[in-house]
Amino acid sequence: MRTARARRLTRLVFCFATASFLVACQAPGNGVAPKATGPQTLIVQPGDVPGFQRCGTSGDVKAVLSDEKNRRSPAYDLNATEWEQWRRQGAVDAYFAVYGQTAADCAAVVDSSGGAPPGQLLVGIVVQFQDARDAASNFHRDSTLMGLGPKDVRFIELAGGTTTFGSETGLGSDSVVGSAEVAGAHYFVAQWQNRSFESDFIGYDMAFDDARHAVMDVNRRILQA
Repeated sequence: MRTARARRLTRLVFCFATASFLVACQAPGNGVAPKATGPQTLIVQPGDVPGFQRCGTSGDVKAVLSDEKNRRSPAYDLNATEWEQWRRQGAVDAYFAVYGQTAADCAAVVDSSGGAPPGQLLVGIVVQFQDARDAASNFHRDSTLMGLGPKDVRFIELAGGTTTFGSETGLGSDSVVGSAEVAGAHYFVAQWQNRSFESDFIGYDMAFDDARHAVMDVNRRILQA
């Protein structure tokens, strides 16, 4: 049986995930061909997470915000402000990728009003900056974007999980990886900066090794970009 603390922690992490999912739930697809080394091509791809499917919630940050504005979403002002702050720090592009094990998992995110979603989910964002210096500077500012940010690592710590910082993560000196089990569900968090990109990911109720594998694939593409 879930304890009250576990339920609170589960709601905490899902609140951040729901914010980013719901932001993009009806965002139109980006009709512009992705750049060869842009966030859309570097972020998690279907081959990185076998058995998962990309949810319709995935999209370019500009398209997501445009759709929010058109729908008069209550989340628009905060999300637009955060993106403007990141742009002032040198961000030029960003892309979300949301994956679910089934179509029902993707739909459950949109339908959920609180608590933890059923099924397995992975959400991530890759942000491109003008150069590596801007990316590193922003990483150390502990900024939040579209619900993803340092509070995810704090959640892992509050849940009594494990966190690893720096080169030991395998993602570079500016990085942190964390994992925890809460109320029987596995959580995996990874945040790092390499070259001119900053990336943030969280896996919900998926195997740690699977989530880590997807993150390492993203980092490999970034290093090869």
